[in-house]
Amino acid sequence: MAGRGFLKSRLAQVAPIEPQEPPKPHGHPNPEEPPKLAAPQVPHTDVPTIPIAGLNTQFLVAGNQQVARGRRAMLANMAQGTGSPNLCDNISAKFSNIDLGNLKDIVRPTISPEHKKTEVPKLLTPPKQEQTQIVDIPAAKEEKSPVICRVLKKSEKDAYQMTQLSSNYIRIKLEEDKGIYEYRVDFNPPVDAKSARFFLVNEHRDLFPVKTFDGTLLYVPKMLPQNVTTLVGTLRDDSKVTLTITFKRKNSLRECIHFYNVFLRTIMKILGLVEFGRSCYDQNKRILIPEFKLEVWPGYITTIDEFENGLYMCAEVSHRVLRVQTVLQIMTDIMMNSKNNNTDSKQEIMAALCGATVITHYNRKTYRVDDVDFTMNPLSTFDQHGVQVSYKDYYKKMYDIEIKNLQQPMMITKAKKKDINNKNDNEGICCLVPELCNLTGLTEAMKTDFKLMKALQNHTLVTPEVRQKAIVEFVNRINAHEGASKKLKDWGLMMRPVPVKMEGPVYKRETILLGNSIRKQVGMNMDWGMDVAKNAMFVAVNMLNWAIMYNPKDEPTAKSFCKQLAACGRPLGMEINPPKPIKIQGTTPESFVSTINNTIKNNSEIQLVVIIFPNQREDRYNAVKRICCSVIGIPSQIIISKTLCKPERLKSITQKIALQINCKLGGACWSISIPLINTMIVGIDAYHEKGKQMSSVVGFVASMDKTFTEWYSVAAMQRSTHQELMKSVQDAFHKVVVQFKAKNGLLPDRIIIYRDGVSDGDLKYVEEIELSDLIESFKNYPGNYNPKVTLIIVQKRINTRVFKYEDGKYSNPCSGTVIDNTVTRRNYFDFFLVSQHVRQGTVSPTHYIVLKNGCNLSAENLQRLSYKLCHLYYNWCGTVKVPAPVQYAHKLAYLIGQNVRQMPSDGLCNSLFYL
Repeated sequence: MAGRGFLKSRLAQVAPIEPQEPPKPHGHPNPEEPPKLAAPQVPHTDVPTIPIAGLNTQFLVAGNQQVARGRRAMLANMAQGTGSPNLCDNISAKFSNIDLGNLKDIVRPTISPEHKKTEVPKLLTPPKQEQTQIVDIPAAKEEKSPVICRVLKKSEKDAYQMTQLSSNYIRIKLEEDKGIYEYRVDFNPPVDAKSARFFLVNEHRDLFPVKTFDGTLLYVPKMLPQNVTTLVGTLRDDSKVTLTITFKRKNSLRECIHFYNVFLRTIMKILGLVEFGRSCYDQNKRILIPEFKLEVWPGYITTIDEFENGLYMCAEVSHRVLRVQTVLQIMTDIMMNSKNNNTDSKQEIMAALCGATVITHYNRKTYRVDDVDFTMNPLSTFDQHGVQVSYKDYYKKMYDIEIKNLQQPMMITKAKKKDINNKNDNEGICCLVPELCNLTGLTEAMKTDFKLMKALQNHTLVTPEVRQKAIVEFVNRINAHEGASKKLKDWGLMMRPVPVKMEGPVYKRETILLGNSIRKQVGMNMDWGMDVAKNAMFVAVNMLNWAIMYNPKDEPTAKSFCKQLAACGRPLGMEINPPKPIKIQGTTPESFVSTINNTIKNNSEIQLVVIIFPNQREDRYNAVKRICCSVIGIPSQIIISKTLCKPERLKSITQKIALQINCKLGGACWSISIPLINTMIVGIDAYHEKGKQMSSVVGFVASMDKTFTEWYSVAAMQRSTHQELMKSVQDAFHKVVVQFKAKNGLLPDRIIIYRDGVSDGDLKYVEEIELSDLIESFKNYPGNYNPKVTLIIVQKRINTRVFKYEDGKYSNPCSGTVIDNTVTRRNYFDFFLVSQHVRQGTVSPTHYIVLKNGCNLSAENLQRLSYKLCHLYYNWCGTVKVPAPVQYAHKLAYLIGQNVRQMPSDGLCNSLFYL
């Protein structure tokens, strides 16, 4: 049900009754957030559509004329003379400028762009009458999604082929007579203390041995014998209280989702898994890597949700890296190194720990370090129920832990606001002992260590076969565990260790368009680097006036690079003149900035500056990019000297640099056939700097031509308030739309927006507020401008995995594989697309959610368009994970937010200067 938001209502927060943990000092881990139950969503009706030749773009049919669905309905319409040919005549009359081709000779039932599915007639799929004790959890009848029935036109038979697929989802079944029944509990006389209410309810375990109670609402898996039940309880002071338990309703499946996820975390605890955020890991199966003082914990990321075919659990194999050393040992190493290097040890400790995540030895909970207090130590005291207690004594009493180093500083972590139970600020502070903690994750230096990362990949890169086997073993482990399986049975749930299977289309490999009308079919490995290197680029730009800057010691490197660049440019179609060589005295940011400034001031005709850095240095890189991108407005190419020092790799590296330079000068390396007319495709992504108060940066990149190879890039500051945010968004859209008209002579009829960085929780807001405000802003344009807008959310950080299933074995699917059924959302028009080809590990798909389909493109066309756009990212001679405009927007937002920190010059907007 694309393009429709849904109403959300929340029930009272619910949490399973669990034994209390021992008391903790101020700021110890806060209790888990009580479960929140999701609410029903509003369906909407389908829209009749008709396919158009070319890219098969669909337009709305005027009036209430219905399009028959399914083969049988289609044949019936043909017999009555009401089939597709008449609809084509109507469309031809209404849109005289549209060439329908041979559509009149081809009869094909329409796949709705809203539902993307065609309902199978009941005569073909009669319902089963027999009763079973265990049943699949059905979707709500009033919102039941029809099933896809794919019927290809003659011209589309080679567009894709269907293949057998699998995914990392497990079907969850429910006993017929069980669910989640909601009751309200009233106390007479009233009982204010929640703990007393729990005590009174727990007195009647014989009536509801399985329950969840939040102090007011009671949830049980089976209905009580009567709608109103009256009980009498006794408090600890022997006073009597009457409990009136009144039936409210049976929660719908969608309302139970949050409860099931909280319930699943309880199952994880029963299995003895350690929780890290939303993931759980098995410390008993940890893998030691002693040479790097690391250990790897295997685990799972699990989520239960309602999908197209019912309730499923998504189970993804995950790994967590921990340091073997304690935080105190790491502190000691830092202090020794700083002493030898005459640096400030406290500052280095702060830099190493602040923002890092640690895990404690005593309760295996994780915390984010916000500060290090060097004035505190384990002998410092805190208030515990009105008594001053030292941390040393607390840990000895509560955990029988003897702290050895009594002079070590304390780490400070701040609880989230939602976890603070009262207004006392101290309750939001937790002091951690470094001796009792281990760091998790990797530092930036570790990530650049090739040997370390190779050792980690041996344990963390999992093949599809191993991944699915691990998921099956995980489900078997739950079913075999007495406590976990009893919990499932109590609530009527059952999981079979069988990953879901489905069919999906695999779109054909595309043809790359190069210069001189050369066409190259993409190979199985999705790499066309050799074809690009040997042929002219689609649009090549000559380097007639450019400068190269370097330190005197890098002069030989600069000369060899210039010679190789000229040689690489000829087959690419680039004419490259000798550059103006400029030596830079000094390595400071100021020396590079002043040299660039003086060079451009003396020669304003320079197209590009190439700067060779002697080494990596962030402040120098930021300074150079700032003056080039914002102050002067000239494309720049920065290269680290050691990158050019390997003769055997110089040619391949220089070829890639030549492609980058061509894009920065406004050229295009290759193209793909996308038959859309007067259409602008926009990519949006945002950069958010962690831990800083600086405004986020939003990148907008929009196509300017019919070949979708010329891009106009705009950056905008995203403010905190909605009004300022929408003003930035509308201003950016105004710029790209005006530029499109200046380039093409008319405004775009259709705007297709791909937006990254939107979580599931923000979908409703984006659809109902941001998109509505954007469409409303088009009224400010002259001539009643009202373009058709399609908005597609792109989610790449997902846990869904797609596998090819053949002969009982799992493998990575081919590039172009799509899942658009079974595990897709019931409330949205969405699909998963595998666009990349991987040589090791498991490929990750990208999730596309169509929030609005104003352009009325069919499901196949949106899938294929998204796949085509994944071929147009010029920094990689292969397909990328997201459509090219989204990746360009990401690069733009990151460069401006992380390095430049100023808005770029308008003179650079017509090129991909940020590659």
